[in-house]
Amino acid sequence: MEQVQIDPTQKEIALRQLADVVEEKEIRYYPSVMRVILGQMKYLSLSALGGQLACLLLIFGVCAYLEGSQAKMMVWLGTGSVFASCLGVFLMVELCRSTSHHMLELEQSCYLNIKQLWCVKLLIFGCLDVVLLTVLIGGISRNVSCGLFPVALYLLVPFVVSSGLQLLIFTAFRRGKREYLQMSVAIFVSFLFLLPLDMPKLYTFACLGFWGVALLLGIGLLAVEIVLLYRMISTGEELCLIEL
Repeated sequence: MEQVQIDPTQKEIALRQLADVVEEKEIRYYPSVMRVILGQMKYLSLSALGGQLACLLLIFGVCAYLEGSQAKMMVWLGTGSVFASCLGVFLMVELCRSTSHHMLELEQSCYLNIKQLWCVKLLIFGCLDVVLLTVLIGGISRNVSCGLFPVALYLLVPFVVSSGLQLLIFTAFRRGKREYLQMSVAIFVSFLFLLPLDMPKLYTFACLGFWGVALLLGIGLLAVEIVLLYRMISTGEELCLIEL
């Protein structure tokens, strides 16, 4: 059998070219955070995104009406507290869609697993909530005398408390119509923060420390709920504890 003669120089050139092609080939795809967010936007429910847009338009409309009617400070703060308490509902509606329609197993098998998908959803709706809160705080602070920082403090407290309680319901209850229970909690929190309006002294500079402590407690509650949810997903523990 005739032995094939191989030119060592040509062999080295061919191997080098092959190595260059392998290095240029993109074996693993690492999309940027912005690309992931934009890619997931089209999969979000229209009801949640539409609700956010409707809420933004409603904020503009209500602020214009109150400004035209020369409403007093307590009316402005009460209206802002109601809006702030209800903003977190849209994220909860989106998260409940996965569990209510038994989509957890399917989402876990996607390019982004459940943990990554829900982190993206939290980021998207968190940014949308920040935009709405910024518009709301800016509109109210222009028409009241207490200033921008106190208004932000007064509205952030009901927002974080309501969001924390809604997330607690999401992780504690199983299937059923959790959306309605979460909406009920949002309405309850909004009414709860209307009660201090009968005590204008709570909205003075001397009580800012009280609101600051309430905000820290609300942030703590929300952070604990997010950590628990993250651990449940990471360990594969069932997300639902109580059957509705």
